[in-house]
Amino acid sequence: MFTYPGNIHIHTTYSDGTGTVEEIAAHAAAAGLKYIVVTDHETLAGLPEEGLRQGVAVLVGAELNRESHHYLALGLERIIPGNVEDPQEMVDRVRRAGALGFMAHPFETGSPYIDGGKSFPWTRFPKSGFTGLEIWNYSSYWRGRATSIPKTLYWFLFNRKAAVDRPPPEGLALWDDYTNRGLKVTAIGSSDAHATRIRLGPIVVEVFPYRFLFGAINTYLCFRETMSSDFDEAKRQIYEALREGRCYLSFDQLHPGRGFSFAAIDSGSGREAAIMGEEIDWREGLHLAVRSPARRAEIRIVKNGHLACRHSGEELEYPVPAPGVYRAEVYYRPRPGKPRPWLYANPIYIRK
Repeated sequence: MFTYPGNIHIHTTYSDGTGTVEEIAAHAAAAGLKYIVVTDHETLAGLPEEGLRQGVAVLVGAELNRESHHYLALGLERIIPGNVEDPQEMVDRVRRAGALGFMAHPFETGSPYIDGGKSFPWTRFPKSGFTGLEIWNYSSYWRGRATSIPKTLYWFLFNRKAAVDRPPPEGLALWDDYTNRGLKVTAIGSSDAHATRIRLGPIVVEVFPYRFLFGAINTYLCFRETMSSDFDEAKRQIYEALREGRCYLSFDQLHPGRGFSFAAIDSGSGREAAIMGEEIDWREGLHLAVRSPARRAEIRIVKNGHLACRHSGEELEYPVPAPGVYRAEVYYRPRPGKPRPWLYANPIYIRK
């Protein structure tokens, strides 16, 4: 399995970001990313700039809607109008266009100290037709945690990792609820990068620069072959992995997520039966194998939204007792301190 780190949900000067596509690609290359997905608000103006730039596959989608129900539409050939009042109708139109769709920051709360407390949550959730959802959006979650001036100043100036302590539990619960109802739903992590600049007297401060965010929450794609050097083929590979859920997200500020693996193994043959995002039939002798990129880790297996087992260490093998939706989480164990949420893998769907 080959893994490729990338960053999703990025804004450029074509909407409310401060960097050009070329500048952002340079930051992504410096961060060691292999792909990025630009999602400017209700525009595909950056689409002519898609391509391989400085070794990074640059893809362009759009973020639909303004006031609420923000929806990341990836793979569009032309812009599709949003629909705040009936988001299911928008979801269905994106699907019919052959594009992927992800609910953006579905439980955003906002901060009274940032943009006047504005937030853009979802209140009417689609029943089907979407690809997935953001379960961890760095900028959105950080803003929602800034509930007092002392906290905001401390987290922004001295300890940004402390604010982004875990994915919103409501997002994890929504993800598990959908998959328990029989849907395949891809979870992604994102940055919502704008690199907003504010003026404090004579000083201009860039809030969360692109380069900083590209080292924060990333989504790693899992391929069974290397990423193609041909852009059109690489684009197909990237979107296919996202569509199928062959990916995991990592809070790379704690520790880089490269080297993680999660697979179902047939103990009889010793061969890999499925990786994250894939479906297989249950049979005797299946076990789940998880490998952490760091030794100081706590690995958890979650079945149908409930904790099935946990293990401290670099590797875990778990015999599969019955069909179900199994996903893996890894917590990083710093010195000193409690384990911190770090890696979230998309499920392996083990059917009857």
